Parts: sequence; C-alpha cells; structure tokens
Amino acid sequence: MKRIFVKTSLFCVLLFLLAMPVAMAADESNLNTVEDMQGTTPPSGTTVTGSNTYMNFSPEKAIDRDLNTRWLSAGYSGTFQLNFPENVSLNFIQIAAYSTPESNHSFTIFGMQDGNWKAISPNVSKHVYDKPTITDPIAVTKGSYSGLKIEINGGSSWVAISELTLGVADEIKVTNLEAIPGDSQVTLKWDKIENAESYTVKYGTESGKYTETATATKDVYGNFIIPGLTNGTKYYFVVSAKVNGADSEYSNEASATPQGGGSQTDPEPTTGDRAILVVTMTTGLEKEFDLSMKEVNDFIAWYEGKQAGSGSASYAINKHDNNKGPFSSRKDYMLYDRILTFEVSEYSN
Repeated sequence: MKRIFVKTSLFCVLLFLLAMPVAMAADESNLNTVEDMQGTTPPSGTTVTGSNTYMNFSPEKAIDRDLNTRWLSAGYSGTFQLNFPENVSLNFIQIAAYSTPESNHSFTIFGMQDGNWKAISPNVSKHVYDKPTITDPIAVTKGSYSGLKIEINGGSSWVAISELTLGVADEIKVTNLEAIPGDSQVTLKWDKIENAESYTVKYGTESGKYTETATATKDVYGNFIIPGLTNGTKYYFVVSAKVNGADSEYSNEASATPQGGGSQTDPEPTTGDRAILVVTMTTGLEKEFDLSMKEVNDFIAWYEGKQAGSGSASYAINKHDNNKGPFSSRKDYMLYDRILTFEVSEYSN
C-alpha cells in the first residue's frame, strides 16, 4: 500500500507540472481582451481624456479591462479621446456604456490622421441600460489612425463608458518605394496597393521632414515623376495610399539627388539622342516634332506631372527648323486636356 501511495503522489505532481505552462499561456492570450467584448484594449502607452469628468470616475477606467469601473462625464453629452503611442489600423470599435436612467445614447467616431480629425463613422444610436451594456461593434472607415475621439450624447442620462475595445485591422502600407534621379526630376516606383483610390507623395530636402505634397492616380505607382526639382539637392520621399477614403501608413523613406545631364542610374539606357514625337489630339489631328531626347523627356515630365495634378495647363514645343516666315522662333502650345496619345521614336544623329 505504501508503494502505491508514493507512485500516485508522484503521478499527480507530474500532471500538475505539465498543466502549468498551458494555464499560463491561456492567461497571457487574454491580457488585451475584455470578457464578452470583441477586439482588444488600446495598446500600452495610450493616453485618454474625457470631457467634464465627474469626481474620481477617471477616463483610464474605461480601458482597464474591468466592466465594473467606468469613466463618467457630469453632463448629458461628452467627448472621450484616445491618443495612441503609434498608429493603429482599425475597422471597428466596441463600447460598453452605462446609463442611469436607461436611455438611448448616440455615438460618432472620429479618427486622427496627419494631425487632423475626420469622421470615420456615421452617428450611431444604442440603447444603454443602468448597468454595463456591451453595445454592438461600430464599424469605422478602415485605416491607420494616431488617435480616436468619440462624441457621445446620452439623451436623458449622464454619459459613461465602462470599457472600450478596438477592432485591429490588417495594416495597409505602401512598400518598396524607390527613387530614381533624373535631370531636375525624380521618378518614384512602389508596389501596388489593391483597391487604392489614389496615392499621396510627401517630400522634402530633410529626412523625416516633408514640406511638399503631390497626388498620384491609382495607376502610376510604377512610374510617377516629380518634376521641377533642383539639381544637386538631395530629396526624401514617402508615399501613402488612400483606401476606402482613409490614408494608409506611409512607406519606407527613399531618397535621390537630381543631376543635370540625366540620371547616373537610369534603369534603361536610351538608344538614341533624338526622337520623333508624334502627339495625337482628341480631334484626331496628329502633330509631329523632331526633338532632342531632353526636350522629349521634358514634355513627358510635364504631361505626367499634370496628370498627377501639378503643373501648367499648356506646354510649348519648339518647332526649330520648321519655322516659316521671318520669325525668330515658333512654338506649338499643347493643351493637356486635348492630348489623346503620344508616341516617341528614338534615333541617333
């Protein structure tokens, strides 16, 4: 009997030791969740503020994972704000609210991008009881945000939030940005973002500080030209995508230094120093010009820059030896919105 007792005790101890890691892992997986709520609590380092907070019902109690504590505003309407330590990609939020007496509450969600607040949900009404009430998730415009602001109207009751959780979405980010220098311009390339409506390019002459902005259409991710740059000056670029009306995370930073006489790192060498440029107008008329490759590239840079929303509405092409009459020069002014297509045929002198 004594032997059996010893073996049984050792067997129980062994079972207990084997079970310990499993129990610990289960606890760790719930560190950022609230029972019966979807999503996760805001990331560590998030700061919270609430308007007109009543007594010791502080805003922090709305993100402490305890439904029995709450933030309370001493008013029938209030604003609850979160500022994240770094951008968070979201597609919904869920609120556990509290109302005494029970009442219909309305919620409008705002997200912060580039220092600006924008509405990312319609005004949504929820019925809230005089106990912690886990309301249905509120869908928000999917995007990356540095903060959230919730405007609440409590109807006939003071505004209170017991808990708030976030629906964290897959991060959308532009990747593999490259910058290729040219003469007074830089060509940018990056990986396509599915369902992108447009792209925003920010650039400047100091890393991390971007003073200029350009908008690129959804189809020019492989060849977007920034014209009008200063040769010999190094420029830094980042790109974000607009998806469902919201801006994504910015890409990696790329840099390039424009140089006179063409890029030293052109990806494809040209086969000639001159070209025949044939421009087909929307009327069907074709205009042909014999130009240097620099003149052709300048025309292309103007056209693509205008396509991206920058530059003048017209472009003057020098007719050179095609002058007729006693003129010092003749130029053909091309209107951007009258150009249907153009063709470049290179050749060598």
